[in-house]
Amino acid sequence: MLGRWCPSLQTGPQIAKNDSITLTCNIGSTNVERYSWYRDNERINGEERSFIIGKAEEKDSGNYQCQAGTSGRSDPVRLSVTNERVILQAPPSVYEGDPLTLRCYTPYYTAQNVTFLRDNVIISSSLTDTLTLVGSMAMNGTYKCKKNLQHHTNHYSPYTSAETVITIQELFPRPEIRADKDGVQEGDVLTLSCHTALNPARGATQLQFAFYRNGHNVQGFSSSSNYTIQSARPQDSGNYTCDTAAPSVSVTKGSPGLSIHIHGGTLRDRRYTIENTIRLALAVCILLSGSLLSYCHIKRQVN
Repeated sequence: MLGRWCPSLQTGPQIAKNDSITLTCNIGSTNVERYSWYRDNERINGEERSFIIGKAEEKDSGNYQCQAGTSGRSDPVRLSVTNERVILQAPPSVYEGDPLTLRCYTPYYTAQNVTFLRDNVIISSSLTDTLTLVGSMAMNGTYKCKKNLQHHTNHYSPYTSAETVITIQELFPRPEIRADKDGVQEGDVLTLSCHTALNPARGATQLQFAFYRNGHNVQGFSSSSNYTIQSARPQDSGNYTCDTAAPSVSVTKGSPGLSIHIHGGTLRDRRYTIENTIRLALAVCILLSGSLLSYCHIKRQVN
């Protein structure tokens, strides 16, 4: 399906000459008899779900796409074959909460002291080639790595990889909490809802929602994006927020606050108004009855 799937790489899109690389066509189903592969929009040999390059050459660089049966082509994925001494292998993008694995690869030299940088700021220094992070929106940026390469016995020189731009795809935006009515009166039914939108490409991800009043939990995490107060009371007034979570990838985002004020005393005031109206009507009836009796009595005396 065009625009929804793309081939996946077993490493990052940067590889060294003579390396082996496997591309896999991820289309959501494995029950496809025939696959088609394209490089830079030209058909290439390969009818299996996985496309293997046994010994990469520079001519293998390009934008790769796959097609399952008669479906549309996938989104392209870029593969670059390079002779660089230091290669940063990293996915061009990952989703929030997914692992982001960086590899500082030196195919031709013995190396030591690995440093990873984002936007020219050091994020890790170690002796290992790989660094695994958890994707978050704050990790968008330009990455590179440095290594000391051995040229002669006990002689090392620093080298830096080419820069790679990594994009973190948002799983869902910050939620917004909404009320189903304004001017809530005591005794009203009030429903609050937690609104967000899951990225369509991750439609299988389950979201859960929780609600808070003045920072205290009033409804724990569940699949329901609604919180209902069946009979609102003045003590239900406060600042309401909601959290949206994707437990499978440990991503949680909170909404801005929504101030809710329950106008109290309305039912009591209505009862008092009705009672006072009845009293007033009775008083008027008594007064009119008394006046009528007095008038009749006076009229008899005159006659």
